[in-house]
Amino acid sequence: MALSDEQMQQYQREGYVVVEDVLSATEVTEVKDRLREYVRGEREETEFDRMLEPSIDAEEFDHEGQPVRKFEGVGMAREDEVFRELAYHDDIVEVVSQLQGPNLKLLRCAGMLKPPGVGTAKKFHQDAAYYPIHPMDHVTVWVALDESKTENGCMQVVPKAHTDGLLEHEAMEYDTDITINSRDYDESDTVALPMEPGDALFQHCLAPHYTAPNESDRWRRAMIVAYMRSRSRFTTDNRPEWVDNLHIAGEEFPGCV
Repeated sequence: MALSDEQMQQYQREGYVVVEDVLSATEVTEVKDRLREYVRGEREETEFDRMLEPSIDAEEFDHEGQPVRKFEGVGMAREDEVFRELAYHDDIVEVVSQLQGPNLKLLRCAGMLKPPGVGTAKKFHQDAAYYPIHPMDHVTVWVALDESKTENGCMQVVPKAHTDGLLEHEAMEYDTDITINSRDYDESDTVALPMEPGDALFQHCLAPHYTAPNESDRWRRAMIVAYMRSRSRFTTDNRPEWVDNLHIAGEEFPGCV
């Protein structure tokens, strides 16, 4: 699978492109089943973390499993073969190679869950703000596992704003929950990106985006795999503890992230 010239131009111009049917129905089911096993405690994560919805009392949660907000960590792809297959998925890696070149590392792996009725919003942010690396052009791939619509918190992106550079962010309730603290746009400037299970959003790390709360009675689950060039380097001596990587394709280079 490769981007067409039109899709490539859209990514460069708008900062994102949605590609349909990147995962098959069977692959989507495998990933959802594996996430469900971790949510229910049938599998125990050892190399990655879980985060619950901060405002919900887990003991009062009456949906399936705990109110898990997300699973996070490159260790997902190291520890579990289902997540590893996603990170190395031929179609995903081929598209990212078009955008980044042949030498790639996995920068992030995460399962993003918005439980029905209680899944909270993720405020405006740029993915680049979490990672002090250069060049600042890594690609976030957001893969829909459920039907993703505005009512259950689909992705909403500000087109062309990736050209504004890195904006100032501030921490919210915890260090890894950040939001842009000053901007010249709001929700009305975004484009909502409804997606079907198996569709994938390829997004520039400087593209501002947010997701609304899940006010529906349906899950909105997604997986994130983000990739950087293997020559990427830190721009600070204080490496954030959450920054990790996994070789995906091509060459590796000494002294790089």
